[in-house]
Amino acid sequence: MPTPKPPEPDGLTTTFAPPTASRQIRRVLLRVSEGPDAGAQIQVSRSRLTVGRAAVNDLVLGDTSVSGIHAEILLDRRGILLRDLGSTNGTQVQGVRIREAWIEPGMTLEVGKTAITLLAADEVDVPLSRRDHFGALYGGSPAMREVFAVLERIAGTEMSVLIHGETGTGKELVARALHDESPRERRPFVVLDCGSLPRELAEASILGHKKGSFTGALTDRPGAFEEAEGGTLFLDEIGELPLELQPKLLRVLDRREVQRLGEHQVRKVDVRVVAATHRDLRTMVSQGEFREDLYFRLSVMMVELPPLRDRGDDIVLIAERFLEAFRRARGDAPSLGPAARRALLGERWPGNVRELKNTIERAAYLARGGVIEPSDLHLGRRPPPRPAAPESPSAAPQAGLPVADELFTMPFKEAKQAVIDDFERRYFTRLLDAHDGNLSRAAAEAGITRYYLRELVKRLKVPRGKEDDE
Repeated sequence: MPTPKPPEPDGLTTTFAPPTASRQIRRVLLRVSEGPDAGAQIQVSRSRLTVGRAAVNDLVLGDTSVSGIHAEILLDRRGILLRDLGSTNGTQVQGVRIREAWIEPGMTLEVGKTAITLLAADEVDVPLSRRDHFGALYGGSPAMREVFAVLERIAGTEMSVLIHGETGTGKELVARALHDESPRERRPFVVLDCGSLPRELAEASILGHKKGSFTGALTDRPGAFEEAEGGTLFLDEIGELPLELQPKLLRVLDRREVQRLGEHQVRKVDVRVVAATHRDLRTMVSQGEFREDLYFRLSVMMVELPPLRDRGDDIVLIAERFLEAFRRARGDAPSLGPAARRALLGERWPGNVRELKNTIERAAYLARGGVIEPSDLHLGRRPPPRPAAPESPSAAPQAGLPVADELFTMPFKEAKQAVIDDFERRYFTRLLDAHDGNLSRAAAEAGITRYYLRELVKRLKVPRGKEDDE
């Protein structure tokens, strides 16, 4: 039987083979060899860096043919991965246009009219904490001990901190631990969830208001900054803060004073601000959805929380701690059987630690004989879909989308996110099917940017169909 002829390369999906070396690359040195910024260079020791025209990038270029956030470079144990971020003019490596490619020292990448050479890549001694926990955060993996080492160094400072991580990775626990390990520990720790603020009350929640300043303002009320006086204000999901309110928040951060709605009096505040988001704020800045000056004001220190799937045996360690908490509350708890441990380690955990907690608590109730088995974990199982109502012109409109009963047993924020993710997954699956997987046409129909659609597709794991999306 003849060997099938490989498809002709289109110059868009070429991906160089990943390196076989297992050492962890921790630092890169990039130098602009051609273009308006020739001679500029940066040396970065983070796991992710971006290149583009926007000021939020690690390597900022003046080349007008380069997109706002043009490409990113990811460093992991396998090597250095270059990825184009839906740029207008594309990214090339060794003269080949790529979507993503593994690159090596000595290679040159081209973005717009600019050539960038990877001059060096080596290992850096990254300090790891000697402890397996920080506050209520637990983990013995190198990824988490590296995070703990950073938190230990910044907890006692006054610097603003921006925490980034997927939903369920423990961003609020980080903020709380930073507060508890700081000189402000005896003062208030106030949480303001920007994702659940009613739009019409968001400003009052931040600044406070005077009685009668708007309909429903029945009494004088301090805002979040005044409530956190002397302590820490945690701005959860800061990426959801309406754009029109961002200048007002920036003004408070810069001047350290608030003016309640309906008042002329200015009140001084002494508050440390810790913010968190699961969104890519750099991309939001590039797209005009988040203020650049506010981004820089909040991100004096960045803390990146790894997803649970990248933390190895931490999964079992955390599961055991959840069982300990169950035992303290109930007086008894089953143990994890060997097969259950293997099953836990084999899961991807899209909901991260929060999903693991729900799984373990459920298994603790269902286990028989004092040992949790894989069948008790109910991994990968989902409630059966409800039958769809018949579609006909005469059918009465539904009051809303069908919602699984188990959502009503979950915390509001988690249940809301599950419903939104389910809707977005269905919507974009149908949208991409209608356009044969072409991101550009699908994004145009949906009225969003191609890059934003691409990121949603990756996060939601929506099947793409065709690979060619140009």
